[in-house]
Amino acid sequence: MIALKSDLLLRIRDAEAEADDKVKAAEAEAQKIGQEARREAERIVADGKASADAAYHDVVATTRADAEEASKKVLMGGKRQATTLRKRFDDNAPNVTERVLALFEEKL
Repeated sequence: MIALKSDLLLRIRDAEAEADDKVKAAEAEAQKIGQEARREAERIVADGKASADAAYHDVVATTRADAEEASKKVLMGGKRQATTLRKRFDDNAPNVTERVLALFEEKL
């Protein structure tokens, strides 16, 4: 009977040791899986940041190109107005002297 109890106690102790080993192995595997998941999440976040940066730079480049095009249109409009005014001035310049003299004569 004592031998049977000892044998049972030994089996229980061996089963407990085996269970402890399985728990430690499972904890180590869970930690390994957690680390892999963390690395994968960091990679996904880095890819997302890279995609967002690329999209931002595309938007900035498009906006810059649109602004440059708009500024060219405004500049061309201003140049046209300047040319028109310059032509008007040149066309009327010979008459200005006569008009100024006429105005002075009227005042005197």
